[in-house]
Amino acid sequence: MTEWYTNPQTGLRVGLALIAAVLLVDIGMVVWAATRPLDGLTFLLGLLVLGSLVVIGLMGYWISGLVQSAYVLDRNALVILWGETEHVIPLPQVQRVLLGEEVRGRLRFRGVRWPGYWVGYGEIEGVGPVLFHATAPLEEQVLLVTPGLSYGISPEDRDGFLSTLHTRMQMGPTQWVEQTSHGPSFARWAFWQDRPALALLSGALVALLALTGFLCFQFPDLPPVIPLHFDSLGTPDRLGVRGQIFFLPLIGLIVLMANGVLGGLLYRRERLAAYLLWGGALTVQVLFWAAVLGILAAA
Repeated sequence: MTEWYTNPQTGLRVGLALIAAVLLVDIGMVVWAATRPLDGLTFLLGLLVLGSLVVIGLMGYWISGLVQSAYVLDRNALVILWGETEHVIPLPQVQRVLLGEEVRGRLRFRGVRWPGYWVGYGEIEGVGPVLFHATAPLEEQVLLVTPGLSYGISPEDRDGFLSTLHTRMQMGPTQWVEQTSHGPSFARWAFWQDRPALALLSGALVALLALTGFLCFQFPDLPPVIPLHFDSLGTPDRLGVRGQIFFLPLIGLIVLMANGVLGGLLYRRERLAAYLLWGGALTVQVLFWAAVLGILAAA
């Protein structure tokens, strides 16, 4: 068994530079939002920052796969290792080996790609569907063609890899290996197929974000002092500065995070309890919506 490494340096440097650029933009938006009056634009800036943090998390995950990338070769199979992802290609299934510079057909690529990073699916005229796990452009890759699917890889020592691959294929396998693909373990969680769970959590999150945005857009028109509590007759019995109205979505966020985590811990053993916790988080957001509308009506 021989392990062949990729050259992740270019992809790593570019990926980290992209993350740094996004962080700089985030800092600029946060500073801008902090130095201007609170309004709807403040919410939109915050939403952009929140979305960019998700992108940064994804890029960090992709980079972690890049630095753990390798190709393991023996007489039976080639195994593509990319972080937690693993693809096993039985050598008897390899019909031909193409060098990237020999490919003349047009490429349609769907996935994540920047200089030094090629991961995703593509379609090449004359070759068919291709799964890419490479750190070099197409013309520097090696394509292993199997029935129904090809694989684009980029071992750092391409000549040495091709020589060893040719030798292993001539020797023949010692045992039959199944052609398989395994993604990261979290991608196989049953939760992602559970529509009620996804609906409850996503509904609570959307309601919370919508409430926060609604308050931000309404905030410039609120009076300096607003009613925050009402007695049994509906008469305001406690007043406060208008900024205190944001305590409601803040409490909603705390409830959503707490119930979300507790529900996640209980999900595998007590799914009904998880549903109740997540449903409770959604109910809280709805109640806070009602409270906010009542406060604004009385303001």
